[in-house]
Amino acid sequence: MQDGVQAQGPLRPLDPLAELMLLDTRPRYPMGFFVECGCEGPLDRERLRRALNVVVARHPNAQSHIVWKAGRPFWKSTTCGPKLFWDPVAGGTHPWRPFDLVTESGLRLIVFPEHHPTATAWKIVLFGHHAVCDGLAACELLGEIWTHYADNPLPPLATLEDAPTDSCSEKENQSVGSEKETPIAQSLSAVFAEAMRFLIFSPSALGRLDVPAPSRIPLELENANSSVRSSELPPYRLCAFTEDQIRTLRSIADERSVTLNALILAASIRVFAAWNKEAIGAKGGIRVTMPVSLRQDELRRPAENRIGYAFLDRKFADCQNREELIRTLAEASVWIKESGAAGMFITALEILRKIPGLLWLILRLPVCFSTAVVSNLGDAARSMRTDLPGSQQGQMAGDMVITHVVGVPPVRPRTAASMGIARYGDRLWLSCLADERVLGPSAAKRLLAAIHTECLESAGKT
Repeated sequence: MQDGVQAQGPLRPLDPLAELMLLDTRPRYPMGFFVECGCEGPLDRERLRRALNVVVARHPNAQSHIVWKAGRPFWKSTTCGPKLFWDPVAGGTHPWRPFDLVTESGLRLIVFPEHHPTATAWKIVLFGHHAVCDGLAACELLGEIWTHYADNPLPPLATLEDAPTDSCSEKENQSVGSEKETPIAQSLSAVFAEAMRFLIFSPSALGRLDVPAPSRIPLELENANSSVRSSELPPYRLCAFTEDQIRTLRSIADERSVTLNALILAASIRVFAAWNKEAIGAKGGIRVTMPVSLRQDELRRPAENRIGYAFLDRKFADCQNREELIRTLAEASVWIKESGAAGMFITALEILRKIPGLLWLILRLPVCFSTAVVSNLGDAARSMRTDLPGSQQGQMAGDMVITHVVGVPPVRPRTAASMGIARYGDRLWLSCLADERVLGPSAAKRLLAAIHTECLESAGKT
């Protein structure tokens, strides 16, 4: 344990997904997610630090470290909370180093000043280990930080009496426009059936593709200083659709009676299949892992993992017919909601982790479990769950204006790319994290450009 860190309070068990993420952590794959928030205005460093400290004190996982007892991991609260990294470029620090959850908190807040022609602009990144919480909980944390920063009272958290802890009693996939609840997945026979489907399908990992990257991608948030060492900059890339493009995509989705989520999922899967065909000449199957929110109520709880996973499997031939792919993905989204498939994943984890060491061994198998991850944050302003006033540019926290919020999920061995989807205001954002040691230089930028183009081609507008 690092100097100054004092453990206090009882040990707390990890939720099933937190234990999975902890066991899946390794030096090259720190299992970290990112929630980036763009803002403009005179950001006060100490005011932001105070807001961070006050907020994390409400969330035990955000101010805890891991303790191992009898071969099992547990949370234990400490006096050492998340660190605030202010302008790591100027400071020469490396904020993206892997977390050591035995000695430190699993959250960091990183602030990058950016040059802007008309205002002081900032990029604020909440970088967190997935064992601490999921992306939706991270958005709520970010919303609470801005709420306190604006000198507004923080909303109360649900007590144990208010909030049942059953991990399967939660809300369904938060795709765009979704409000329905997911049935609880409790049938072991259903879990076994889904496990068999998962094992029978053999997805292909993305291969290395060494080709020039596009010179630019639409509305990309470029770093102000291109000479900065890459270790100090966020490792992911972003792009956005224009208002006209979003209107076109929504119109096409409405005509097909599908969601924007289905259109973007189809575009992503087609790009992954085309990537592998060009990279390694392979026509293998594509599996996309899709995080699914399992929240079933509007209670505000301490930050934790309350998601499951659904798996979308498609053979290479299935990826060639764009219209059929979109239709089947839309049907699959409905099935995921009605079947509780994501909850079945958590039930399966509960069973597997009863045998010490089994999850760790499974995660070390030299096989590809999934080609890529695609996560939809939905309406990011809504996900932050704040009462901040709005403006034409975005939500306002005191004298700061929030201009965008985008989430980025982690990657793991043989799942070398992850995509994030988020709306904020009148913009639709895509994010990509890629293991470029595996996929080649500028892989994230190339994947984003290809998916952006595929989405517009599906709407007949390039």
